[in-house]
Amino acid sequence: SGTAGCAGTGGGRRVQPAHVVAIAGPNASSTRVWLVRDRDGKTIRKGILTGKLGVPAVTFNGVAEGTWAGGRRLVLSSSVYDDQSRTRFVVIDTRTLRALKTITLRGAFAFDALSPDGRRLYLLQFPQGIDGGIHYVVRSLNMRTGRLEPGAIVDRTEPDEQMNGIAMYRAWSADRTWAYTLYNGGASHAFVHALNTRTRTARCIDLPWAGEAQTILETAQLAVKGGALTLRDAGGALLARIDTRTFSVET
Repeated sequence: SGTAGCAGTGGGRRVQPAHVVAIAGPNASSTRVWLVRDRDGKTIRKGILTGKLGVPAVTFNGVAEGTWAGGRRLVLSSSVYDDQSRTRFVVIDTRTLRALKTITLRGAFAFDALSPDGRRLYLLQFPQGIDGGIHYVVRSLNMRTGRLEPGAIVDRTEPDEQMNGIAMYRAWSADRTWAYTLYNGGASHAFVHALNTRTRTARCIDLPWAGEAQTILETAQLAVKGGALTLRDAGGALLARIDTRTFSVET
């Protein structure tokens, strides 16, 4: 929660590039939202929502996501750092800033990704809460029913491997089907989590950097081009190339 912005669409007859800003109030009982026009920073509309909410940040460097329907819909969420007993997700219309749907889950969850049509929300569930470390499982939620779908989403080639780490960077395939997230694995090793948002399938792609050697990834850039996912350092030098069909890694 707190200050965050995410792309949306402006009001009026003509669609105007704009973004939504959400700031929770000091007493945590409400959240103020603004629709701000990109061209000149002018506030187009204001609103107030119940509870403490924010635009979901999916990576350590603050990349925000959560829109679909051409930017007409945005999901806001509560933070696991504020309440680990329950998590709230609120879908708003980015033109009117009105709440359209509220979903409440028991336990600690965090936004991970959305399917391109907005019908499925992917979440990180922290079974032991965030105080139990950074272990999590990937779940999916049916946005129509507001219910979790059964079972965790795991790499079927490594079904018993636990996921631990901090999301550093994200890249999407051109058709917005695959979400590729680069993780610092902490005491273990770096990896890329490849999530197919249409089919509820995933692959964990191990990278050769482990322990403190993962600091090289803090300024790395992740990009999808053709049939490859590339990882480059701050100077543009190629660190790794991942085949997006076979998930093989070249360093």
